Amino acid sequence: MRIDLYTKTIITVIALLLAVIVMKPIFHPQPAMAAGSFAGIQFGYGGGNHAFFDGSTGEVWEYGDKGEFRNHYHVVELGKDHRR
Repeated sequence: MRIDLYTKTIITVIALLLAVIVMKPIFHPQPAMAAGSFAGIQFGYGGGNHAFFDGSTGEVWEYGDKGEFRNHYHVVELGKDHRR
């Protein structure tokens, strides 16, 4: 049985397309996304305080360098006093 030029071309094209599909994650990796209970929480540090901010609710939690709880408040509007 003899394989003709058309069959070889089709198999080569399929092999190349499969190689492109396999190599795509290597050259264009997807960013990791957290899906746990802390998804969307932002972290900041300054002046001995660790601050955690939830951008969807405006809540802020502050902890000291040794993990002790210091403060919890709600940001209503930037540049204004916070609701405590």
